Amino acid sequence: MQNRPKQSEINTVKKHILLNTITLTAVMLTAPIITYGQFRTDVPFQNIRESIAGNPTIPGLLDAQSFQMNHNFSMSMTNIGGMSVGVGAYTNSFSLSLTPALSLNTQVSLIQPSMGSMKNQGNVYYGVGLNYKASENSFFSFQINNYPTYYRRPNQQLHLRGN
Repeated sequence: MQNRPKQSEINTVKKHILLNTITLTAVMLTAPIITYGQFRTDVPFQNIRESIAGNPTIPGLLDAQSFQMNHNFSMSMTNIGGMSVGVGAYTNSFSLSLTPALSLNTQVSLIQPSMGSMKNQGNVYYGVGLNYKASENSFFSFQINNYPTYYRRPNQQLHLRGN
């Protein structure tokens, strides 16, 4: 003799199916309404510098167009003779255009090496440079830094604004 489900069990299953169908239908109908605001084509273009500083009325060194700041973060890992060596570095580079021919550049780097299970103390490297473009084919650069000679500073290229 077969065990037939009771009428109350059948009604419960029907209620669950009906509830799931209603929920799915409600989600399918409201999803386009919710996502409609995500696809706007009439949004005006905004320049980041203008949004932050507005139209600067302060001339000279405080003008947002005369400075540039870059942040770099890098991580590297290598294995030498079975020993893992990892290095994490953060560098902040800042360039200030004093005149179209004269610029001031600074860099600060935080470097954290690690070798195997031994964690070394981090190092702080810094540098400052004053660059003068005397003519189209010549420039003078005066720099002071404590970077090791084997380490190439990021963004060490010349930052001058030409006419």
